[in-house]
This record gives sequence, C-alpha cells and structure tokens, in this order.
Amino acid sequence: MVRIRVSIPNGWSRIMALEYGFTQQERNQYFNPEKVYSSWGRDLESDFAVLYVYDMNGNFIISKIMGLGEMDFESNGQFIDINVGQHLRDLGFREGDYSVTYKFLRRLAGRERTQFIDSQGNVFDGQVDREVIDGEVKFFKSMGDETNNPTREEVFIKEMKYKLVETSPDRTEFMLQLDDKIQNQEYRYEFAEMGEMIQYRPISSNNAGGIKFQGKNPYILEFDIDPQDRGFTQNMVGGQIVIPNLFKVDGNEDTDNTDIVLDDESDMGLQERLEAGDATDFLDLTNQELIDIMLNDPDPNERELADGALQERANEQR
Repeated sequence: MVRIRVSIPNGWSRIMALEYGFTQQERNQYFNPEKVYSSWGRDLESDFAVLYVYDMNGNFIISKIMGLGEMDFESNGQFIDINVGQHLRDLGFREGDYSVTYKFLRRLAGRERTQFIDSQGNVFDGQVDREVIDGEVKFFKSMGDETNNPTREEVFIKEMKYKLVETSPDRTEFMLQLDDKIQNQEYRYEFAEMGEMIQYRPISSNNAGGIKFQGKNPYILEFDIDPQDRGFTQNMVGGQIVIPNLFKVDGNEDTDNTDIVLDDESDMGLQERLEAGDATDFLDLTNQELIDIMLNDPDPNERELADGALQERANEQR
C-alpha cells in the first residue's frame, strides 16, 4: 500500500511533474530506500491496483480499480512509475490538495463486476432488453422485435462477489458465503479453492526455476526466478517447501549396500534360487512345498528341481 499527499496546480503537465518532482522532505517521507520484494505485477490475469482519493481531512471521495495496463513498469518490472497527477486528472480533478492511497492487490476469487443471471442461476452474456413494469426496472433475454412475447425469460443483475457473514474482533479472520442464486462454475470453484492448500511450482524454462542451498548459509534456499513467474506470496509464509528426492548425508556414508532390502525370496523360482547360490536341496522349503511345486508348477524345469531336492533329502536321511 502506498499513501501520498499530492497537490495539483491548474494546468500542470506530466513533464512539469517530472521536472519539479517531490521536495527532499517529501522524498524522505514517501520513499523507502530499501528494496522490498513483491511478486505483484507478475500475475497478468489477477493483479490489479485500487486508487483511493481523500480530501485533506481524510474524507473519502472516490476510488478507481486500475489494471496493469494503467501502470508504467520500469527496469524489467522492478519499479513502478506512478503518475499520480495523471490518475487524478483522469478522475476529473484539475486542482486542489488531495491524499491518495494505492493498494496493490491480487484477486483470489470473485469478480469486481455485475452479471446477468437467469432463473436457474446461470450467467447470461447475450443481449438484454430493459423494461419498466409497474414502476420497477426489469431485464429480459432479448427476442428481437418480440418485446411483448409472454415467454420472454427474465434475468437478474448479480454481483460476482461473496457475502460477508462475520468478521473476527481483531479483523484478521472473516466468514464468507456463496450466493445460492449464482450457479456459475468459476464462481463456485474459486470459492472452494480459497480453502485449499496453496501449491506453488516455479516455472522451469531458460535455466530458471532451479533451486539450491546457499553456499554461505546452508539454511537458506536460493532459486532463479523466471520473469513471468509470480514467485512466493505473503500467504505462503509459514508454509512448507517440499523438495522431492532429497537425501541427507551424515559424515562418511557406508556404501556396501547392506541397507538395501532385497526382494522376498519366496517370490523366486527354484532355478532363480539355484542361480543365486541356494543348495540343490533348498532347505528353507518344507517337503510339502516341494511336493506342491513338483505336482502343480507349470514349468517342467521347476518340477524337475523340486523332485531332485526331495530325492536328495531322502538319500541324506538314509
């Protein structure tokens, strides 16, 4: 959020504003010498700004929603050149003293617009006829010249927003509610998505998106960000960073493979056991297991090995 006090002498132009600029006192008050990272402006679809205009007593006058196209980005998007005077003139202010506040926001859900909704709650984007009936303004789906057709379907104006039901005393939490009369899929999906875990995956292109531990401090992660990547956001603070296939190494690791779990030998055939080093009598198998192999195994080689193991055990007993 940026808050600025500005005076607009009558007839000032953009060039004069740039030439004279702020006084040193105003610079000290309004400018932060430290660079503050923000991902605002990277999300081309959802980022926007809101300009609030107040008189010098703090009374609200007007506000305006501004898209990214109304902002001037410099140094590859690292700085925003805010032409406050032009923004005020666009709102009709020509002279006077005003206090303005800019809020840089990212839309999570809902839309700052009204929409026509039919009786089933579906969004209607077609042509609409306006008609005053018994002193009340009503809207209908257009049927061309058939303005008196009794089958015309009425549509209703709805804001694509959510109802604020309750706010916590400290104003850090709030409860929202869907408008049951709006059945739009995007409207409902975005509402449900707000309560889900936010997952951020960096854009991996042109050598960007790679992540590594900082050389000087092993507790700091660094990654190269793509210019179009929205990056981390404030609501991700306190979340988890998940790195797949990451292994911790403590000192000199043993490399004799003793920690590798081999496949269960019970799933191996007799020939595989023999090749793995088992004795020809397969002592870990019971006589009944060998008999089952000899009678039921479809592989004749397996049946022959089982028969040989039983004969070898019999000879050893004799």
